[in-house]
Amino acid sequence: MKQKSLSLLLLLLPVAVSAQQERPPTPVETAPAAMRPLAPRVTVTGQVQSRAAADLSAAVAGRLAWVAEPGARIVKNGLIARLDTDELQLQKLEQVARAKRGEISLQQLRREADRLRTLGTAVSRVQLEQAESARDLAAADLDIARATLHQTEERLSRAEVRAPFAGVVSERMKRSGEEVNRGEAVARLMDPDTLEIRLFLPLRHVRAIKPGDQVTVRFEGRESTARVRAIVPAGDSRSQSFEVLVNVPDSKLSAGSVVQVELPLGEPQALLAVPRDALIIRADGMTVFRVIPGEKDTKKAERVTVKTGVADGEWVQIDGAIKVSDSVVVRGGENLQDGATVKIVGTKNAWTQG
Repeated sequence: MKQKSLSLLLLLLPVAVSAQQERPPTPVETAPAAMRPLAPRVTVTGQVQSRAAADLSAAVAGRLAWVAEPGARIVKNGLIARLDTDELQLQKLEQVARAKRGEISLQQLRREADRLRTLGTAVSRVQLEQAESARDLAAADLDIARATLHQTEERLSRAEVRAPFAGVVSERMKRSGEEVNRGEAVARLMDPDTLEIRLFLPLRHVRAIKPGDQVTVRFEGRESTARVRAIVPAGDSRSQSFEVLVNVPDSKLSAGSVVQVELPLGEPQALLAVPRDALIIRADGMTVFRVIPGEKDTKKAERVTVKTGVADGEWVQIDGAIKVSDSVVVRGGENLQDGATVKIVGTKNAWTQG
């Protein structure tokens, strides 16, 4: 029985070998390795915010008569809130009357002093000095009354909270009918048309980033480039980070959006690189498959162990037995074995462009 089984196995072995040899080539897509200007990069999360945003507060204490609704668009110098001015108006009327009374009293005392002066020796010097003193005191009282009136008029002018810039009311802290103190925030105004991206980088990168650097911004599957607008080099001792402000490149972004920002950390250097899709990660290390000539005009996949370095977008620096213009597999290499026959169905030549 064992001899019969062994004979059957020997008969089937050539068939299996023949089937292995006749297995159709694996279709793959390739791309050439190339020298690329690569720079180390870091990706951080940033948040879109308005460059013009302010909490507007009441300049005088009082009861709010009206506050703009959240979402209301306000022009520059437009009204945000108004306080009830009835009490101030009454104070103004009283102070106007006091100032008028002071003017009348001053005119009377001036006439009296002038009359006594014209009499000459007919009046005593003491009487003249008393009249002039009363006139001067009335003039001082009138100045005080006018100053008090101007203070009330100034308070009335500040009873209206106006927008220092055009924008949208993003938050209302107080409502009409509520009492507010001087300096207490009433509403928050934000300009939705002038935006920036705010992000924080580790302090170790503070010398690697400078204003004007080009960065990549990704949001909801879209990718665009932008420029670093400003850097705040003062670091936070607790988070060990510093602030970077980036111009908003996409008009579809709105305040509060969270984006991914990729920033360069050095000057680009010419390095041998392959597309990121060419890398195969396995338990025994990082590899790529290089396409080499096989027998009878066929192509074979040669497994090459590599080490990776700087990554920049779709390109990754490699160190291994790969030369410039070597064709590496970028699609279909997941299940390839070393020495497998392949059929090139596409070449990503566009990846070789800078």
